[in-house]
Amino acid sequence: MPDDRTPPRGREAARLGAARQQTILSLLSGGDFVAVGDLAGQLGVSQETIRRDIRLLEEAGRLRRVHGGAAPPGPIDLSARRPVTERLEVERAAKTLAAQAALPLFETGMDIFLGGSSTMLLLAEELAQHGPALSATTNMIDIATVLAAAGRFRVTLLGGVLKPATHTLVGPDVLAALERRVFDLSVCGASAVHPRHGILGPSEWHAAIGAAVAGRSHRFAIVADATKFGRSDAHVVQPLGGIAAFASDAPPGPELAAALRDAGTAVLLPGARLGPAAASSGARRAAGGRTSPSHHTLLPGN
Repeated sequence: MPDDRTPPRGREAARLGAARQQTILSLLSGGDFVAVGDLAGQLGVSQETIRRDIRLLEEAGRLRRVHGGAAPPGPIDLSARRPVTERLEVERAAKTLAAQAALPLFETGMDIFLGGSSTMLLLAEELAQHGPALSATTNMIDIATVLAAAGRFRVTLLGGVLKPATHTLVGPDVLAALERRVFDLSVCGASAVHPRHGILGPSEWHAAIGAAVAGRSHRFAIVADATKFGRSDAHVVQPLGGIAAFASDAPPGPELAAALRDAGTAVLLPGARLGPAAASSGARRAAGGRTSPSHHTLLPGN
């Protein structure tokens, strides 16, 4: 008599295949070529199995098949793997402009979450100088320090395991704390913005915290400079349909612009402000309603 606890062979094969494919994508996230033979040896399967995995991942747009192996589908933002003190100086002017473009999203009295990244730290500096008084939660020590020093923000730093390179707190304690919170607005950065795959990040942690924050927020926004357009990375943080607003230093290209428009995502650029429909979102939020991305408009700045 068969053991009901033993999963069917087909289901087990699918699970192992998914795990193999995730490993392949993780190896590619460093931006390098991976060889079929090396993958087969590392994963303990035949080269034909690896070729099949690579073919399926290429069909899904996650990589490019090349002679002897696979490569990332597009340029990888390797700066996302560097310490935050170094990343602050990479495209700093563009990141600052993107942060300034996001300022119209913030309203007095909001309860917000800011993710941890070099762009988010620059956004915190802009809020400290020009933003309204509000309550802010973050998992990045530098952001908490900058906002607290401004004197008009109520700041909560989530507890977790300290990641020295990024000055962020990570792990299950952070995710558990987020489960007990609801935010008016959450804002995160991105290492890549792709018209098909959406907002991408370099690690499983970025995907996990992105999903957790988006699920606890009335509105979820992304701030990223134009160098992230069309790039790729290993993990989906959020599809474009889950993004209420996207702030950047320059307009996206035609393909990404069309994808954002189809997703109902407002695009915020420097020198623009949210129109009256978006300004009324506070009243809808106070009434307990969710704000639809389709209500956001852009008007030229004064």
